[in-house]
Order: sequence, then structure tokens, then C-alpha cells
Amino acid sequence: MIEDVLKKFAEKFNADVEKEMNSLRGGTLVAAMRYAMLGGGKRLRPFLVLLAAEMGGLTYDDVFPLMFGIELVHTYSLVHDDLPCMDDDDYRRGRKSTHAVYGEAMGVLVGDALLNYAYEYMLANAVKAKNVGGYITAISCIMVRAGYMGMLGGQSYDIDEEIKKQFKRDDYINMYSGKTGALFQAALGAGAFAANLAEDTVMALLKCGNYLGVAFQLKDDLDDLIQDEKGVDGKEKKPCLTMLSTISPEAAKEFVELDRDVAMDTVRDIKGSENLVALIDYLLTMPKADSAPAATADGSEPKGE
Repeated sequence: MIEDVLKKFAEKFNADVEKEMNSLRGGTLVAAMRYAMLGGGKRLRPFLVLLAAEMGGLTYDDVFPLMFGIELVHTYSLVHDDLPCMDDDDYRRGRKSTHAVYGEAMGVLVGDALLNYAYEYMLANAVKAKNVGGYITAISCIMVRAGYMGMLGGQSYDIDEEIKKQFKRDDYINMYSGKTGALFQAALGAGAFAANLAEDTVMALLKCGNYLGVAFQLKDDLDDLIQDEKGVDGKEKKPCLTMLSTISPEAAKEFVELDRDVAMDTVRDIKGSENLVALIDYLLTMPKADSAPAATADGSEPKGE
């Protein structure tokens, strides 16, 4: 089962992340960076890097710097998301968010430091790669999709009051493509470039990453709606933009299923894509109507990836 493969991967990856973070030396900033990185999670983005890289014969060790790098980028984005000026969340994955422990100013610095360290680490290890040129292209793939044309561009919609006044369904799709799809694209693209896969395969993986990301974000919104309706999350949050303001939950479920099918069909014929197809199906399977994620010990819900 792909769930077991993902779980075993996360266990190994978490151990290696802890080793890398423990090797850093410094004061409060480094301690806070370590706190943020060791907060758990499914580790989906590094897993996607590996799945794509394995299609070209690369191993876990071959692409660990890229996997670690993209998780550093992802974690920085979560640290900044939780800040009072953004989503204003004091909990992340069932424990206090980084700024709630170390303060808002340190939270800003932690995010900056994680992002910078991601590129330091990936570039320092690029010279050791089997395919140096492909590795550099992989790093560029991550950098571009984490920037203003990708993840940051998508996140900007959430805080732009003027944009919120005129949002339509297509705008939500574009926002989700940036907020979530961009890093999923970055993960699959990075693994593909590092493995020197054929151009048409790379393009298929990038397309898959976008559809997967959009559907994943919408499914996360649906999960949040279920939690709110069942009273799982009683914490008042800043209002945020979701596509559920323009379509019904039933239509959203159909949208998720459609994007799931497109994502799977896009890569199904690629040699070695079986685990990726299984992962997409696992991630985008809608929960039963009577089920909802369990609340954490403090009463808050485990916030998404």
C-alpha cells in the first residue's frame, strides 16, 4: 500500500532531517529553525521528488539534498503563513506554531533563514551530483516555483483586499495553482530534471503536479469545512479565500475527483509511475460523509500541509 511506503519514507526522511538540523550551530534562531523543521507532517513534497527521480534510476541518497531543500522551502512558507500578519494561527499540526513559541519577529527571521539555507544546502551539494547540470536545473525549478510567479504569488491573493472583492472561480484555480500546485510542480520537476528524464516526461510531471496541487488544496478546504461544521475547531481565524465561496461542497468534491483523474491519466503511461499514480489516488480520495479528522489534545485541528 502506498500509505505504508509514504510512512516508511517519512520515518527515514525525518531521521535524516533531524540529523542535518542538529548539525547546525547557533543560538535562538537555529533552535527555532530546528523546532519548525521537526514539526512532523506527511513530507509529501520530498516524497514527490523521490518518486520522479526514481523514474530515471536515481536513489534516495542521490536526491536527498533536493528533498531536504524543498522541505526547508515548504516549512518556511508555513512559518510565515502562521504569523499574525498572515493567517494568525497559534497552532500547527497539533503543537504551537513557531512564532507562538519564539515570538513574531523571530518567526519572520526563521522563515527567512530556512529559505536561504535551502538554497545554500542544495547548491553546496550540486557539485557532488551525478548530473550536475540537471541538478542545477532542478534547483532553479524549485526557486522559480517558490517565488512571485508561483507560491508567493498564490499566497498574495489571500492578503489582497482589492482582489478579494472581485474574485471568481477561475481566480481561485489560479490561486491554488500558486499556493499549492507550484511546490508540487517543483517537487516533481526537480526529481525529473535531476534524473535527466525526457522533455515530454518532465512536462507531463509538471502538469500532473499542478492538477494534484489544485485538487489537494480544494480537498483541504473541504476537510476544514467538515471540521467547522462538526465543531472541531472553535478558534476564530482570519477569513481566507476558498473556492467554496463560489461552488457547493458537492461540486467541489466532483472538481477534486476530476482533477485527480486528470493528474493520474497524465502520468499513468510513464515507466515507473505506479507509486505516483497510487499516491495521487490516496491523497485525493474523498472522506466518507460521516468522518472528520480528529481534534488535537488542545482542541485545535491538525492544520494542513
